[in-house]
Amino acid sequence: MINKSFEPELRKINPEWKSNSRIFGEVIELWVSNNLKCKCGGAYDLYKANKKSVDAVCIECEKTLQIKSMSKPYKPNKNNVLRILAAEYTTTLNSIRNKQDWDLMLVHYSKEMLTIEEVHIIESKEINEDCVIPRKPLGPNARRAGWQGCYLDFNWDKVEKVII
Repeated sequence: MINKSFEPELRKINPEWKSNSRIFGEVIELWVSNNLKCKCGGAYDLYKANKKSVDAVCIECEKTLQIKSMSKPYKPNKNNVLRILAAEYTTTLNSIRNKQDWDLMLVHYSKEMLTIEEVHIIESKEINEDCVIPRKPLGPNARRAGWQGCYLDFNWDKVEKVII
């Protein structure tokens, strides 16, 4: 049985960090590395922070993984499409065009209970250019003016639930 608590990982985070997204993003990546296995049975090894498009690699089959986490459940819209807030538009598109064969892991957690609630995975074969939806670039007065993020859209039927 997998330990759903991420309290041990939370204790390893820099106490000076203030950003919840940074704190919980790092904690969830550590939890995945410590608790989940690749489909081949291999363990995940985390890359250093800010590696473009991927967060971890399987030490057995070398399959790469991008990990997204949030405190709200991942659910499809009325059209059965799951929309995920992703990274920078061009970087995401280039990682797909360059055949960086990565799976996408979606982790829903409880901030109050310090537990993992659900894990889903979208296999790399389901990730293509059609999934990448550009967002409006940031305005001229924004701190990162001109920066353009994106969303990733997936048919909910292609999203696999991981039993934890």
